[in-house]
Amino acid sequence: MGVGAKFEAVVLRLARRRKRSLEPAPLLIDLLEAPRAGAAVQYESYPFLYQVHDCGDHFSYGVSCVLSRGERSALGIAVAEASTSLDPDTLHPLTFDNLVQTLALHAAAKLAGPAGRAPVAELAELAAYESIGLPRILALAKDKDVSEYFVDSDTTCIYLDHAKVGRCETGILLTERERQALETHLDTFRGYTPDYVTPSLKNDLEISGARLRVSLDLELVSVNRFALDVRRLNNSVFSIQQLIQLGVLTLESAALLIGWLEVGGNCTIIGETGSGKTTLLNALDEKVDRRLRRLYIEDAVETADLLSMGFHQMKVKVDPFERGDASRTKETEIVKALHRSPDIVVLSELQSREHSSAFFQSLAAGVRGIQTFHASTIEQALRRWVSLHGVSEESLLDLGVLVLMSRPDRLRPERYLTRICHVYPESGRPRLREMFLRDKSFSLVRVGGWERLVSPGGAASALDSSIGRAMERLRTGVRQS
Repeated sequence: MGVGAKFEAVVLRLARRRKRSLEPAPLLIDLLEAPRAGAAVQYESYPFLYQVHDCGDHFSYGVSCVLSRGERSALGIAVAEASTSLDPDTLHPLTFDNLVQTLALHAAAKLAGPAGRAPVAELAELAAYESIGLPRILALAKDKDVSEYFVDSDTTCIYLDHAKVGRCETGILLTERERQALETHLDTFRGYTPDYVTPSLKNDLEISGARLRVSLDLELVSVNRFALDVRRLNNSVFSIQQLIQLGVLTLESAALLIGWLEVGGNCTIIGETGSGKTTLLNALDEKVDRRLRRLYIEDAVETADLLSMGFHQMKVKVDPFERGDASRTKETEIVKALHRSPDIVVLSELQSREHSSAFFQSLAAGVRGIQTFHASTIEQALRRWVSLHGVSEESLLDLGVLVLMSRPDRLRPERYLTRICHVYPESGRPRLREMFLRDKSFSLVRVGGWERLVSPGGAASALDSSIGRAMERLRTGVRQS
């Protein structure tokens, strides 16, 4: 079945689900818990209230819907109206966004009067997600402090990572309808149906302004019949000044990285999942001279949109690495990068042997930029490239500067830059020269000079000047913030 046919089938199921009625339909948001006293953290994004409670040995996260009885009644009628009024023939283009927007428009027409003083746009959006069975997914998407959440089986509750307190447990147990809705919409807008060969689904969905990477494993691969991982791609963007103030890195180390990138050096950010690699990448990217032409190659668009700030950005989206029949691969676009004349190439992540081969080929051709790579240590990253990805030791000399990001406590939200090294030749073999390292008090200190670290053009003075300019910009930025 093609995408269009599957889309129409989904819409028809929505239309048949409820008959027209003046009575409010049952709402999934009614499953959300009531607010509790004594929250350690509490905030609101209408129509939802978020609370985090400190339970001693863990944090508990809860969501409540702060609608009056009248608003809930109006919402139920609007949901029924949206579900039954939808005409599949009017949905062009056939996208998830357009489905939600169309349902919201139908709901808004019904809410304009009954909702009273309540924000109609927010209620109409909620009605749209109620219509497709994902209102609690909407609630989590509207919380910018939720960076990622997980479900391990069809009988266990959601648990999540929170920007302020770290790992949290919740009482949110997805219903069969919600699980089927996620599968349906990932299936419909992904372009293939899960089966014995492909029992997993992955797609990017934009929900209430949040870009989410949704990964779903079904019974054929998930022992417990259902597993879900939802990651926020456009999580709260920290400036480099904010990262300095939070102690993630120091002003001097930030100036080195910015200056190095501006003279054409290459920088690889290494770390485990959730260690803050992309956060640092975005912060550095925003501070590097906006006049430089940037080329981004990503399967999940996690880099910040800086076009409105006058930056020169060309973004290329490729198929996910996990998709076996991908036609737009990252390795192909990396090899083609040289023909797009970039000053800086930004790679979201190097994952496979093919990615690494193309990356080192581009380095050998003179392409430089900033990229991320999964490993626990810098040495492990080098071993992974050589032993697993077949990269020659000689090619490692093109890497330039390596940065290690760490998350010391996996249940806490804090991330840190813990090490900066430079790859240099010694008797023709690559060696690491330490430049910054965390000491015993966990302070990031400069342990080696960069006197022998010269720009790719060979001029040490050019790098010194670039670092000096970056240092002054950062000092000004820190004072202003």
